[in-house]
Amino acid sequence: MSARTLSRRPRLAAAAAVAVAAVCGTALMPAAAYADAPATKPLHIEFGTPSPAGPLARGGATESYTVSATNNNDKAVEFNANVFGIPSGASPLDGSEVKLAVVPVSAPATDIEVGRQDMAMVVHLHPHGTKSAPFSIPANTTYTWKITVGLNADFPANDGNLTLTFDTGNYEDNPSHSIPSISFQASPSIRIGTIKDHFGGATKVSAAKSAVFSLDVVNEAGGHFSKPLRTQLTAFGAGGDPALDLFVWLEGRWVEVAAPDHVNTWLLPDIPTGFAEGTYHYKLMFTLPAGKAPKTAKVLELNAQTGLSSGNTSIIAETDEKITVLPTAPVTTPTGTPSATPTPSPSSTTNSPAPSAPAATDAPVVNTKASLAHTGANGSNGTLVAGAGALVALGAAMAFIGLRRRRQQG
Repeated sequence: MSARTLSRRPRLAAAAAVAVAAVCGTALMPAAAYADAPATKPLHIEFGTPSPAGPLARGGATESYTVSATNNNDKAVEFNANVFGIPSGASPLDGSEVKLAVVPVSAPATDIEVGRQDMAMVVHLHPHGTKSAPFSIPANTTYTWKITVGLNADFPANDGNLTLTFDTGNYEDNPSHSIPSISFQASPSIRIGTIKDHFGGATKVSAAKSAVFSLDVVNEAGGHFSKPLRTQLTAFGAGGDPALDLFVWLEGRWVEVAAPDHVNTWLLPDIPTGFAEGTYHYKLMFTLPAGKAPKTAKVLELNAQTGLSSGNTSIIAETDEKITVLPTAPVTTPTGTPSATPTPSPSSTTNSPAPSAPAATDAPVVNTKASLAHTGANGSNGTLVAGAGALVALGAAMAFIGLRRRRQQG
């Protein structure tokens, strides 16, 4: 999943807002709710009643209805016809999950193209044999199409409804004008909920001290995800950002996460298929490589974006945090002049730097730089982490002291 920016077009948000609760499986907006005023917007969109009425079963029967576009003007009007299929739930659509057929009733021969935009699938209607050209509806003429819709067996198990919105291409010029929408309930029904990302833990890192933190992906929806989830982490600032190394706690040890495309951009191990209501916990650690410390403290924006690992990978959960990268602490010299330079004896202890190690190491760091399939991150063992790091540093220092002693004695 590459870097992405969440930017839902206004008409999609408005379409979701005007979708009403399904009654007997289908909700139909009254024509008056979206009738165009002939004086300013001569194009009038009207839905027929779906038949047979009722919920749409995954992999089951279809329903059909008509949609008409009437030009009440005294001259021809271009008509860019797009049908948006907007899910109510946690999983976005790419179009393959929905059966959709369009047959002209009193309209020119029609071709369709299926795509996606944000969380929704998009079906573009255009005259047969053209490349996405608009229809030209003559003056005082109505074009009508029959639309048949159904759910394939792989319609997401955590999406509850499907709202179809017929976009005339005029909404952005008239944002106060309601968009025609029709909603179908999926069967079996599920509780509709949301997915959230949440950071916790340390927010400062330096060459001397790593930052152990967490990312929780919280699933509050019913049903489950039919595909794995993938989360991208980025840490960015105003430029000249220090490069960080990221580790994930995986099967009892720290494993380095690759940043193959960009500095400070990582893909976490996928959350496996079947993720249902609950929390998936990533235990993570930032380290600052030797020689990469900034001259002054740098504040980076830490961003997490979660989406499906394939198909429509639009963002379904996102969160932000700030992390501070600290400069190397200056070496201080004690004040005052000693009366004499002490001569170390064989039994004396000389302070010397121990080999650097992450401040929090539960187990040896493994530098795999490879794609990771799954994480067994769970629980919190911050006390054990700090204790293990201290023992590693102490053992290294004692080994250095013993070597000095042997050299002095020799």
